[in-house]
Amino acid sequence: MTGRRDNVEPEVCKACNGKGSTLGVFHELDCVPCDGVGWLPMAGQDLTRQLGRYLTHRIATANVLRAAAASGQGAERDYQDSRRDGVRGHYTGD
Repeated sequence: MTGRRDNVEPEVCKACNGKGSTLGVFHELDCVPCDGVGWLPMAGQDLTRQLGRYLTHRIATANVLRAAAASGQGAERDYQDSRRDGVRGHYTGD
């Protein structure tokens, strides 16, 4: 059974601000606290599992938004092309 603890997003590393590297004197160095990843695992969690769940959630959200945009819902439905004067954006809704 998965609990609420499994769905916690990983923390962004505060030492490198999620970049994974810090500035040295002459070159960039890998961040030591996050091992150059940019993310810190929560206590008792595996970072790969956390990032995998986070990525899966973001991909699902993007798919929902992409499907909503393709279905013609929202403001795109209210604006139609008149095809007479070449100007797009004739408002037809209330």
